[in-house]
Amino acid sequence: MRLRDWIAALTCCVALHAAGAQEPFASEEALGQWVTYYYTRPQPARVAEAIASASRMGLFREGRAAPPFFGFLAGVLGKEPAIADAVVHRLVQLPEADQPVVILGVWYSGHRDTGRLLAGLKKAMPAQKKPIETLLQGEAPRLTAVSLEEGPWVLDALWGNFMATGDDAPVIRIIAALPWVDVRGDTAKMMVGGAAQWSLASNAVQHARVLAICRAQLRNQPKEVAAALTKVIAQAEEDLAKRKTEGTTQSPSRPAGAR
Repeated sequence: MRLRDWIAALTCCVALHAAGAQEPFASEEALGQWVTYYYTRPQPARVAEAIASASRMGLFREGRAAPPFFGFLAGVLGKEPAIADAVVHRLVQLPEADQPVVILGVWYSGHRDTGRLLAGLKKAMPAQKKPIETLLQGEAPRLTAVSLEEGPWVLDALWGNFMATGDDAPVIRIIAALPWVDVRGDTAKMMVGGAAQWSLASNAVQHARVLAICRAQLRNQPKEVAAALTKVIAQAEEDLAKRKTEGTTQSPSRPAGAR
């Protein structure tokens, strides 16, 4: 099975609840808040707990929540390679349908021992043996190197990665898709471009860090990208001013992605 097909299957699958499990996070909203602002106050010791809680809450049932979470996990493991073994050991107990979140988190992490970690997962997750063997035949890419043409799931995963790290790279990668909004005759690209535009404006309101990255990139991007980025920044600033006037804030119930 091709990696693209496997990810597509993951986003359509239905995960099982762990019966009678106690929720370490009080609610979906509490979990979403913790993940969304993780980069501002990292707590590596709670990462496995967060992924396990998302599984128990059924967030991976909807499919769209899977890419932000494996992007998040990839970011954490890339930043904190020393915790990888402990995190993976804890998460092998996830329901079979949710296990690809762990596998893809490791695959895209850039961890120096990706091969060893995946080999361990192959033994611990018999149902995932063939997909893991397929991955091991290739070279693990950084998430920021994945083609944006793969679909909006890449943007979702990049946002999850940003929330884990606060790094420029995933945001800059998303910015690159902005000109696709105006592409004609390529619906897939237009969808990705539209998702990039919306998610950048939305997250620039929610994260001062994203707005700062966008502003800094104005002078680094080609004219076509900079023009589209200027509109995103203007929209975010308008929304921020409106919220300040109205005295409103936004509390995410889950990691904000591209859709």
